[in-house]
Amino acid sequence: MKNFLNISDLSKTDFNQILDYSDKLNSNLDNCLKDKNIGLIFEKNSTRTRLSFQVGIKQLKGNFIDIRLEDLNLNRFESFEDTFEVMACYLDCLVIRTTSHKKLELAKKYFNKPIINALSDLSHPCQAISDIFTIKEYFGRLKDINIIWMGDINNVLMSLIETLDFLENVKIDIFTDKSIYNNYKNKFNKFDKIKFHFEINKEVLSSANCIMTDVFNSMNDKIDKEPLLKKFQVNKHIMSLLPAKSVFMHCLPAKIDSEVTSDVIKGNQSIVIQQAKNRMVAQRGILKWLEI
Repeated sequence: MKNFLNISDLSKTDFNQILDYSDKLNSNLDNCLKDKNIGLIFEKNSTRTRLSFQVGIKQLKGNFIDIRLEDLNLNRFESFEDTFEVMACYLDCLVIRTTSHKKLELAKKYFNKPIINALSDLSHPCQAISDIFTIKEYFGRLKDINIIWMGDINNVLMSLIETLDFLENVKIDIFTDKSIYNNYKNKFNKFDKIKFHFEINKEVLSSANCIMTDVFNSMNDKIDKEPLLKKFQVNKHIMSLLPAKSVFMHCLPAKIDSEVTSDVIKGNQSIVIQQAKNRMVAQRGILKWLEI
């Protein structure tokens, strides 16, 4: 049985198959979810992830059921184990967005059917698949790509980094504050395709194909990181240091004039809407790969 919890859980064959299914279903939908019932559990706010799964499931002829944990007996006295074992009697798959990755692991133990991580505090693999698909779609290749990441070290970045194991000559230069890096540095020992920078480096920026960012403060953050990261805002000046053919990407939602300025996100190098559209493209590929 397959699950989709982290990019690092995949093999290179799995990763490429998901991208291949995403591409094929983009031009020719099939009925791979016919008569399948998929539960959606969102503990955190969601626009693109929720809608892209809802529409994607319907397009593949499946049914989705929105589940609010606070409406279940789990909120009273029923155990997590009993709750998820019972869900497995009715549902063929769960899509879960959660505040704690540990809940995903626990759900995997008791649900015993495919589970998709729609975002946790540790990773956002659906976003990573969508971003890599978008880069391939835009540049026509998945090799010899230089990605710049500006800002916080978060779940989106962690999943993006994990894709590097499957890509040829793709690297990520990460611009962040040193104090933030120090909290995570032990996690990056095995990655040889990433480099960290604590000040703006014009030479590195001049060779970028793509520059990405995300909100400086994530939903689980307990401190305000914006003062630490404001020098890494993607603005008109930063974009002027990149090649003219480079693109700007953001997983959205964006906080304008924090991590990015309006003229960049609405500018002619921005492909954020194409990126958002591809969330649904990627979700369909993931769902088909799971062989529900």
